[in-house]
Amino acid sequence: MIDSMNNKKLYFGFFVAILVFCTFNLSVTSSPLTPDNFNDQLDLDEIYVYNVTSFNTSKSLEWRELDWFAPPRGFVNTTPGGQILVNFTGFYDKDPYDYFNLFESPIPYMNIEFKKNLQGILVTNTTFYNISNGEADMNLVLGYNYFKSGFLIPNNNFTFLKQQAYAQDQPPWMNATVIVEETQNNISFDFRQKEGLLQRTKSIYDKISGLLIYTNSSFGNYTLEMTLTNLPALNTEPQIIPSYTPIITFTTLSITTILLILNIKKKQKNKN
Repeated sequence: MIDSMNNKKLYFGFFVAILVFCTFNLSVTSSPLTPDNFNDQLDLDEIYVYNVTSFNTSKSLEWRELDWFAPPRGFVNTTPGGQILVNFTGFYDKDPYDYFNLFESPIPYMNIEFKKNLQGILVTNTTFYNISNGEADMNLVLGYNYFKSGFLIPNNNFTFLKQQAYAQDQPPWMNATVIVEETQNNISFDFRQKEGLLQRTKSIYDKISGLLIYTNSSFGNYTLEMTLTNLPALNTEPQIIPSYTPIITFTTLSITTILLILNIKKKQKNKN
């Protein structure tokens, strides 16, 4: 009777071990916080710091919500030598008013802090909380037309991004020269509007993280040039554990368990 109870405990222990291992394998394969089309190694708790080298300091920027009938959120200002700090808060559905944005839900949201350089001292001017990538793009003019790439782009399909960038040349109002350049590490989108306010925007993104690393944009009397100072060094190689699918892991452990059980029964038979 004692041997039988010990065997049942042993079998149950093996079964629990299989479940725990498979659950762990599933948990490291994907992140519940990051959609599949973004890099799940990106640290959402990190504050990404952009050094500002050019900004139209003659007039503060009126920050608008995506609903243009809503009152503005406020006014922002920075200076050459100032900074813009971005802290991602997660990935959520697009605002229903964000229909001039080809990027689909879920999209990144973030806190954005603007700092002015006052005689060598960085002073916070304004902070906006949980702003969508589309709203940030619309106000800071980081993309062009419907291509609201903002501070973070999906990095799973650069061919699609290039196609959509070229498609933003839409006469007669949004006609533009579009130049896309891609290297092993970066991809840049350069839009040069031919009519109207003659927007000029060049934004460069890191292909591994998807982060905006440089932008130089002008639109009417608005100008902004800034560079990311703390690009993260992310691992481009697949981790060892996620390379094994759950079904392979389960099959391997099941076979091992069966062999152990058969071995125990064989030893019990020999004793008898």
